[in-house]
Amino acid sequence: MDVNARDIFDLSGRVAIVTGGCSGIGRAMAAGLARYGARVALAGRTLSKCEAVANELHSAGADALALQTDVSRPEQAQQMVARTVEHWGRLDILINNAAVSQGVPALDMTVEEWRRVMAIDLDGAFYCCQAAGRVMKEMGGGSIINITSLSGLLGYANQAAYAAAKGGLTMLTRALAVEWAPHGIRVNAIAPTWFYTPMSKHILDDPEKLAEKVKSIPLGRVGQDDDIVGAAIFLASDASKYVTGHILSVDGGKFGLLGEW
Repeated sequence: MDVNARDIFDLSGRVAIVTGGCSGIGRAMAAGLARYGARVALAGRTLSKCEAVANELHSAGADALALQTDVSRPEQAQQMVARTVEHWGRLDILINNAAVSQGVPALDMTVEEWRRVMAIDLDGAFYCCQAAGRVMKEMGGGSIINITSLSGLLGYANQAAYAAAKGGLTMLTRALAVEWAPHGIRVNAIAPTWFYTPMSKHILDDPEKLAEKVKSIPLGRVGQDDDIVGAAIFLASDASKYVTGHILSVDGGKFGLLGEW
């Protein structure tokens, strides 16, 4: 049987939510989903930023919706999903990308710093998964993509909260994949290494720190926005219809360098 590659990646008629979709890799993934035909809800804490990206997608011929959402508040995660379904009548794809980091030594970390990272990076992702999962179960399926990190697989110094939250998100991905498979809901994750984003800019703008990070990446560079788009399209589309519970490293080969970590 001939397989048309364009067809298995086609997202026409599908509806997606991207949390943290107004900047960095979230914005890139949202634009990528739109290019492949999806209608995209952009969720973030700053409405004006979400509206700006939605307007850009509209100008490119895409259908987009801006939603002010604090994922650390379960009622707002539920409202985000409800408004998306009210607007388009369905929900097929959720990308949990919203995250914060806290570069603080563990011995100096305050309770407030720890809780802030957990509230957004792990709790928020669960709230969004739960709200989306309820809709997807009724629809007969869907694709959830959690953006974890190599920190959640291997760990970073001075990133105890971030690594713990992303490690928890990795295991949440695997647990939900098993639990929701009977409902046709696929749950996977993408684990990026260093990407040039607003969250990492303060580190990667330092030439010495950048050189240190690049040294441990076999492909010899940090990630750029478009480097993650293909992975997101793959996991969102029918190209991965037999893939669930998978953690896809998008890391320039870094995960293989355990001895260099």
